Amino acid sequence: MKSLQKQAFAKRLLQSSVVGDVPSWPPYFLTSILPLLPHLPVSHFQQLTSQQLSPVVECLANSSLDATRGRHVLRTLFSKRKNLTSETVMRLGILICYLNSEELHRFLSTSSVSPALWQQLAKCVTEGHVSGSGRAFQILSKIAIETNISANTLCRLRPLLSGLAPAFLRNLSVPDMMGTPDCQCWNSLLTELWPAHRAMVYSAIQQALEYSSANITQYLHCLLPVISLKKLEMELNGHTVIHHISLYKNMPWSHQQAQLLFRMIQQMENITRETVLRLGHIASGISCNRLRLWANESDFSELLQFVMELPGGLRPALRKCVVEEIRKRPNMDLNSINPSFAAGLPVVMMERLSNTSLRAILHHVRRHFIDFLKLPRHKQMALAEKAIDVLGISEDPLSGTSMDLLGPLLLFLDRDALAQVDREALKLRLEDLREYCMPFDSFREMAALLTERSMLGQPKSWTVGDVEHVGRLVFTLSPQQIRSLPLDDLGKDTVEQILQSQWHWKDSALGKACTELKGLKDKIYSLIHKIVKGRRWTRREPTPSCADIRGTFPSAWRWYQLSRMKRRELEDCVEFMGQDGSLDAEQRGVLWAELRPLYKPVKTLRPEQLLELGCIITEMGERELQAANLSDLAVVAYLGSFKEWSTKKMRAALQGILKRRKQKPEELGVVELVSLGYLLCGFSSSEISRLDPSNLSEAAFFLRETVLPCSEEQIAALTARLSSPLGFGPVSNWGSEVFTEIGTLAAGLDDMVLSALIKEQMEGLTPAAIALIPPRKMAVVFSAAQLSWLSAEQSWAVTEEQWEELDSEQKQALTMAQYEGEVMLGHRGRNWAPSVQLPDNFTACVLFLLCILWHLL
Repeated sequence: MKSLQKQAFAKRLLQSSVVGDVPSWPPYFLTSILPLLPHLPVSHFQQLTSQQLSPVVECLANSSLDATRGRHVLRTLFSKRKNLTSETVMRLGILICYLNSEELHRFLSTSSVSPALWQQLAKCVTEGHVSGSGRAFQILSKIAIETNISANTLCRLRPLLSGLAPAFLRNLSVPDMMGTPDCQCWNSLLTELWPAHRAMVYSAIQQALEYSSANITQYLHCLLPVISLKKLEMELNGHTVIHHISLYKNMPWSHQQAQLLFRMIQQMENITRETVLRLGHIASGISCNRLRLWANESDFSELLQFVMELPGGLRPALRKCVVEEIRKRPNMDLNSINPSFAAGLPVVMMERLSNTSLRAILHHVRRHFIDFLKLPRHKQMALAEKAIDVLGISEDPLSGTSMDLLGPLLLFLDRDALAQVDREALKLRLEDLREYCMPFDSFREMAALLTERSMLGQPKSWTVGDVEHVGRLVFTLSPQQIRSLPLDDLGKDTVEQILQSQWHWKDSALGKACTELKGLKDKIYSLIHKIVKGRRWTRREPTPSCADIRGTFPSAWRWYQLSRMKRRELEDCVEFMGQDGSLDAEQRGVLWAELRPLYKPVKTLRPEQLLELGCIITEMGERELQAANLSDLAVVAYLGSFKEWSTKKMRAALQGILKRRKQKPEELGVVELVSLGYLLCGFSSSEISRLDPSNLSEAAFFLRETVLPCSEEQIAALTARLSSPLGFGPVSNWGSEVFTEIGTLAAGLDDMVLSALIKEQMEGLTPAAIALIPPRKMAVVFSAAQLSWLSAEQSWAVTEEQWEELDSEQKQALTMAQYEGEVMLGHRGRNWAPSVQLPDNFTACVLFLLCILWHLL
């Protein structure tokens, strides 16, 4: 049975008059329903007594108990756990996930820890039973004392690495030979860790390699995800790359790495068309101007084909260049194009593809749906419409079979097409729809469908079964509709089930890539509105328990409700609460005020205690932040990951860190700079101007996706350091790859510098950097010509606020870039009219008016 089916079965069991009350259930009955016990509603599970739990504890230890139920078993059976041994802990199975930090600290300080126990503790974190922050640090510290860690062991400990610190990596060793699995381990590890932890691991591996006899070249391809341009320039030159081209051409270089290597080779020899074909992955670093040198040769189409099929895809600017060259060749056969490239072709070009090619694209899209989510909305819609044609779907309304054929593309049809689905067939597929990503403009349509009389009707008439069937799709409803649900009849367990399904979805790879549901927090407030037995949010509302908090989530409760929680309940929940990044300042402040007596004096707090507080630590007072020992880089990295700091407290935390570490700004190395993260904005502009430019330019690679909450003056000071002689040098000399390398930091470049950017430099700006440029600044610094150079990915990153500041000529140029010269004249994908050159003023005006209409809608 699936988890939801077990939950339904358990609820049905409780409704039976035959079984009686939970405390009266005999041992043989409990044994017979053992698979259902973890799925009993919390309120009923907590009625199980020690006499009932003792005979089945080992079975429960190997089940899927969550934190609330697990803590109940521990409290009931093991009220005195001061003498826990490794053997006892291993018998507890999953229940050891719910030892609190003090119990775990006591156990780890008195017992040896076996590798089997590491794996169990790591599994606790992997499966989401506990936060990995405070406990990760404790476990890693224990492992570091008792064991020599190799680089490959890190992958097995991945769930614990949120508590990673350089001290743990100090004696890291690397194998003499690297196999494919080892390399894949390093690649995935260095890609998925937090920026600070990536920098820590890379630095440790680099140091380990220096002390080993291994040739660094054989490790190069394993470390590629974290090798900055500065480091690459120090390790390689054009001569070395050419000499070892058979090795380097097959490495999965990033876009900016490939550009740098291509430049190196270009400086060493005259690059011909044949040279490009021999460069493998490095060929993706070719510039558009260089590519066009061979545009008049008879076999240029073959060269384009080679470039389009390079693994890993092309950077947006090169992709745009290739598309423009294809446009100039109307007789070129597009059906031979790689499906991954063809999936992003302009809509008009897609009209030239055969059904066989379109099927290949649809197959690619189904297998790589996250890539599909990165496409502009009009291309997503066009591909979904193409699927209807290619799959031979002609019925109206769409049948259940057609919906199954479309799969996740169903929700990306335009509004009219989505409205034409068979209602009964859709109702049967709601469970599938819950697992799909929904584009932002389909939420209202889905809510309208769900509330039709032929579907589920008005929310006020929905049953418990209806709500469970809809699941997380309930958040497509408006807050008013959610409040009209019969929440008193639903009960807490149903609400918890819906909330947990939303969190599990958002934690999935697809969920992270999908558009966030608009106004989600307000909708969750509406959902739990009545389960706390209050008709309105008043100060008389009940106080949540830790079980309530875990069943919903901390920020779903008002500050005055959190302030009334019992101290033991707070203590049990503190690590869980600290992980909720959506807590507002008032909620965090109340939690710290209640927790302060448990954590004083702050100057004696251990690193794991600071880590378990999570975002609550941002509400410590300025004196407390300066008194606390925040010097461990595991703590620094964690604090640097929070956006919630006030300016004064950010400054206080930073000063406390530097004081404890006895460091000045100019003495900070790469790992320290990256670990500071958001706390970099605690420096004054004059202090930033003292940072080591060489270290900062290397750290910029790890910070490239971080949106620093600095003032314009602070960001300008950072970019000034990057453009110093020991950094990347003057901005006028930067190639496209440097702008890509520094990512979001490029938004802080001086107005005069941005306005002077040439086409190749503009191409290197990341979409995230473009979105961060202040609206008025964008309108002032970028001309219409500069905006027309942007790729589709870059131009779609422009925000509504930025758009509003642009003049008519800039808006026209931006729209040209967004739609790659095409004008939308219809919804169904068959009525798109090309406008490659925009030959007359009338067409330009139509385009401009359409783009304004699009943004208004």
